[in-house]
Amino acid sequence: MDSVAQQATASLAVLPFESLSDDSAQDYFSRGFVDDLITDLSRFPELFVFAPRTAESLGEAAPTGGAAPKVDYLLKGSIRRDADTLRLTAQLFRAEDGRVAWSGRFDTPLAELFEVQDEIVAKVVGALSSRIHANRLAQARRKATSELEVYDCWLRGFDQLRAGTLSADERAREYFNEALQRDPNFARAHLGLSLSYFNEWSCQLWSRWDDNECQAYEHASRAVALDDNDHFAHMVLGRVLLFRRQFERAEQHIDRSLTLNSNDADCLVQIAMSLAYLGRIDEARATFDRAVDLNPYHDPWYYAFGGVVAFSEENYREILTHQTRCPIDTTVDTPAYLAVAYQATEQPERAREHLDLYLELFGRKILGGRDAEPGEALRWVCHVNPFRRRADEQRLIDGLRAAASGLGLDVSTPIEPVRELRAFRQVGSLWQLSFDGRDVHLPHLKGMGDIATLLRRPNQEVHCTELMASGDASPVAGGADEAIDSSALAAYRARIEELREAVAEASTNQDEGRREAAQIELETLLEHVGRDLGIGGRPRKLKDPVERARSAVTWRIRSAIRKIDEAHEALGRHLSVAVRTGTFCSYTPERELDWRT
Repeated sequence: MDSVAQQATASLAVLPFESLSDDSAQDYFSRGFVDDLITDLSRFPELFVFAPRTAESLGEAAPTGGAAPKVDYLLKGSIRRDADTLRLTAQLFRAEDGRVAWSGRFDTPLAELFEVQDEIVAKVVGALSSRIHANRLAQARRKATSELEVYDCWLRGFDQLRAGTLSADERAREYFNEALQRDPNFARAHLGLSLSYFNEWSCQLWSRWDDNECQAYEHASRAVALDDNDHFAHMVLGRVLLFRRQFERAEQHIDRSLTLNSNDADCLVQIAMSLAYLGRIDEARATFDRAVDLNPYHDPWYYAFGGVVAFSEENYREILTHQTRCPIDTTVDTPAYLAVAYQATEQPERAREHLDLYLELFGRKILGGRDAEPGEALRWVCHVNPFRRRADEQRLIDGLRAAASGLGLDVSTPIEPVRELRAFRQVGSLWQLSFDGRDVHLPHLKGMGDIATLLRRPNQEVHCTELMASGDASPVAGGADEAIDSSALAAYRARIEELREAVAEASTNQDEGRREAAQIELETLLEHVGRDLGIGGRPRKLKDPVERARSAVTWRIRSAIRKIDEAHEALGRHLSVAVRTGTFCSYTPERELDWRT
């Protein structure tokens, strides 16, 4: 078996389903059904599913007590087709001893064949997944770290994540990094790292929110890049993007996860909560119910996610049913939802009791024992519940305030809606730029740091020498005594011609926004070049260090904005309009924007 099979937790062979129809010409139907079944089962990375021809060669080892040395489980069955009706039987056996792990019989109209196929896949995976996972994890726990295989590292790391503590998250990262050392392209290791930072970011370390959020995003993106067919990776990236309030991108990854695999119960329950945040209420309910149906003996944490779905439906009594079935501290905001539900069902004493419990958990787990800032407990619960619809967020706020009425608790500070993430920050050797629902990563340029400084101080003038002092370059490479060296002058002139063409083209196309942005940059460059050229168009000599700093900072900021515009047109256009350069530089947007720098 190759390395892919070794990373799976079990191997499965789907044997040809016996056609019981009188018409032998119907055999094609049975073969097509099995091919589709194998395709669906292959979506689960935990299963190594043998190709049909290989599976047929194992048919003689079908469950009669004899072992099939290269396969763990065998799935076989029969199909009888009579007119527009189908009868299907399916049995899942352990190859080692022939014991039945699951069996089922289905009588269905032909038109509902696909629903039956989905149900068979779901039942097979449901019968196998938890049992196989537990067996493989038990084996991995008995191994020394030096003996672990790549997938074992994933299993042990993921097992640590379930503990939900900072120390367990650190241990989990050790396993995931060990997996990457053994296989740098193992997508699930990056996924595990993303989840470890996601735990700290959303559930534990409020003080390191920005850093951990960035790590969660980076590793989830890397996992999807390495394996675009991993449904779990798309789900995690979608959830991270939800917290960034990039709802359209989040929706794309959530939907792709569902398309890739609609039978993974643990994944589905998290998708259900994500759909509730997105305002797709009916789909959220259907997805949650399917998750529970696929995994009726699920872990208690399912109920915490179900509580969010019930809240989106304004079904407060179901919140009480769900949330009281899981430990009260499953998530920090679990008692907050209970407080809102008890208040809505006219049980104010219970509401206050659970609000008090929420504040205690918030202070201990999120703040680490420090005193909360005014309104911080309410801001946090809004941050970690990224509702797309403002009305949903407002119901949560209003419910907590109502529960706190008369207690003197500080949950009355006005809350602004959490804005979509805008980031302009350095991550290693790259700059992460997030704006208008789109992320790009660009290599370091000297002007990036200048722009980040201006974004941190909106509507303030920053002297060019201050920016120069914080940079890492001499004022003008190749000629410190000239305002513009020959190469810079050639670049300026080329850019001026580009901008003149852009203004003309935008005017022809009646694209006023692009024309205005190009015109502003053109006028700025013409003014800048005009100041720095002497008689005959030759570079003017500089004697004033301020003038040298002004020229260098202007050049590197404008160069950075040009590179940004090539990769992210909307952000490039915004910065071209909002950033002013000169002796005093500034960032003056038309409206106030939040930036993470």
